[in-house]
Amino acid sequence: MTASLDPANNQNGSPNGGSNEGNQDGKVYTLNVTRGYDNDGFNKGDGDALGAVMKPPRELTDEEASLQGKFKLSRKEKWRILKNVTIISTAFMIQFTAFQGTANLQSSINAKDGLGTVSLSAVYAALVVSCIFIPTFLIKRLTAKWTLCLSMMCYAPYIGAQFYPKFYTLVPAGVLLGIGAAPMWASKASYLTQVAGVYAKLTDQSVDGIIVRFFGIFFLAWQTAELWGNLISSLVLSNPHGAHGGSSSNGSIETYDSCGANFCVMNLNNNDNLARPDDKEIFEISGIYLSCIVLAVIIIALFVDPLSRYGEKQRRASVVELTGIQLLSATAYQLKKPYQQLLIPITVWIGMEQAFIGADFTQAYVSCALGIPSVGYVMICFGVVNAICSLLFGSVMKYIGRIPIIALGAGIHLALCTWLLLWKPHPSNPILFFVASGLWGVGDAVWQTQINGLYGTLFRRNKEAAFSNYRLWESSGFVIAYAYSTHLCAKMKLYVMLSVLVLGILMYVIVEILHARKVRRQKEKERQAALDEARNRPPEPEETDDEKDDIDDDIIVTHL
Repeated sequence: MTASLDPANNQNGSPNGGSNEGNQDGKVYTLNVTRGYDNDGFNKGDGDALGAVMKPPRELTDEEASLQGKFKLSRKEKWRILKNVTIISTAFMIQFTAFQGTANLQSSINAKDGLGTVSLSAVYAALVVSCIFIPTFLIKRLTAKWTLCLSMMCYAPYIGAQFYPKFYTLVPAGVLLGIGAAPMWASKASYLTQVAGVYAKLTDQSVDGIIVRFFGIFFLAWQTAELWGNLISSLVLSNPHGAHGGSSSNGSIETYDSCGANFCVMNLNNNDNLARPDDKEIFEISGIYLSCIVLAVIIIALFVDPLSRYGEKQRRASVVELTGIQLLSATAYQLKKPYQQLLIPITVWIGMEQAFIGADFTQAYVSCALGIPSVGYVMICFGVVNAICSLLFGSVMKYIGRIPIIALGAGIHLALCTWLLLWKPHPSNPILFFVASGLWGVGDAVWQTQINGLYGTLFRRNKEAAFSNYRLWESSGFVIAYAYSTHLCAKMKLYVMLSVLVLGILMYVIVEILHARKVRRQKEKERQAALDEARNRPPEPEETDDEKDDIDDDIIVTHL
């Protein structure tokens, strides 16, 4: 899709180089999206034609460009791309203000018989199945924009079920939410990755850096949903309408001894802090959240440009239409790739750590020691720190690389899990709850930005299948964590998480080593090809696979 600008075109596209330079915004770029793309963010030639007069290429007409799978864009289009990225990020922030606020309370307000965690387990179990069957099929039928709208509406029934939380209302609504979540996340990731490639072409920057930057912007907005969702729940629960609005302030020492790593779900009836708030408060919170879902869908429908503007139709037209079974095979085929297999443990960890902070930490540490009304305030700290770090890590990655940032996240979570095993939570030290949630937010921001960006970098030519697999294994981590939530005590959960994290880091290191070797081999082939060309010898065939995209030699830079 993208390639560096040809300096010969810049020099010879107009008889007057000065007039071109003064009309940078007038340039029109013809992009090819039917093949892979590679943009290293710099010109590959020095513009020295050894005195030869080069004839500028003929500008393609719109019809010719369309027939060749290309499309034309002005440099000013970069601002429209940034607008679309911002709107999608804002819509997801509003959407997850509702869902994150609801999910963080499930283990506390619907603790009876583990209904809250069972419903969340149903969400992510359905998401696992949906990741395999639905995203690629739905995106091809509805396009990325309308897949987003339809999928986001699937969240509404789950929020509405909070007005009457029973097994036969919450669990089916959770299944519907999970079915819609997979195509929603896949279409979002596909949209951001596609427009990142176009933006990189228009600005002549590295595609890898732009992908990570766009994901950083997205997760900045997405993580602030923790702030708004938990602020809403905390403000409502802090103004009680019933007898159970406040937390118990006279808990015994024995009550607090059962909190933290020693917490077991079977002991929750012994703690008054875990009593369900009044129904009026729950209904008020749910009504606000339901309005957020509707608003997010309206924003996407009215203000986001269709991805066809950036080559979606051309790219889809270049692919043979597949049957449902073939689409399933294409998604499952992604699992055969070595990089994908090695990234499974760290992707599962991402789901497990999010499930822990949203359910086990809030119940075993915050609700148990401080009371349910304090859950929102503690999770606000998690959301704010997470959002700031998402933007920070997305920006500094291009300066220090991905490996130091991931090492930071791994070190923080290893230390935190060890500390949570030893810490005895007590309301006399409330600052420690905020420290724990804030540090957990730093670690989560690392995984969200860097692993998403890694998937986008390694699997550019199969974005939908790659991000479907990302959601599949992340959701598997959620399911695993929620499945044993009501059967294991907090201490055993932390031991399991530590094991998965260590395994995931080891497998990730192998991916980086293999990828570095592949890059070195490719550079050596390019060097050898240059030598062969100089000696008039035919070069060796160039290796091409999903981890190395083709360079788009057919991109032509034209001028108005």
